[in-house]
Amino acid sequence: MAEAFYESLLNSEIVGELQSYANQADNYVPVSQEYMGHQYHSVDVHPIPHAHPIERHIVRSMVTINKKYYNYDLYGTFEIQLLRYTPGGQYKWHCDYGLSANPEGDRKLSMSIQLSDAWDYNGGELHILDWQNLQSTMSKEVGSVLVFDSRVAHKVEPVTEGERYAIVAWAHGPQLR
Repeated sequence: MAEAFYESLLNSEIVGELQSYANQADNYVPVSQEYMGHQYHSVDVHPIPHAHPIERHIVRSMVTINKKYYNYDLYGTFEIQLLRYTPGGQYKWHCDYGLSANPEGDRKLSMSIQLSDAWDYNGGELHILDWQNLQSTMSKEVGSVLVFDSRVAHKVEPVTEGERYAIVAWAHGPQLR
């Protein structure tokens, strides 16, 4: 069985391109949900349009990591979003598997790309569990990339100060058997 997640780092040219896009994006949609009287998640979401030039970097990274480590059957369809966490923004423990914009497939691989400098915000750590239920924390280094099996639980701690920007993406494929 493959590891639950793999971490890498994008080169500075690609990171600059992604950050430039994030700085220009202005049509964020606030998304929040309460569960049993508690804030479950709160984040501003900007969907990245299909075939946008930055899509190639994200898709290339996911396909490369899938081929090298997972070898999952994928359809070649992806969902990509730019997220902005402001003070209070968070996402409690959850898994991405199954939820999909592609009605014929499930989310099989998830990705998070760190776009904010660690000094630009406090809180907002991305935690992930491995197959042994051990918790790890994603690096806050700009350009850090985390690709993981969409069945793996993960969460984003509340941002307490500043803003955290990240790109998230999901690769679709047939249901796991």
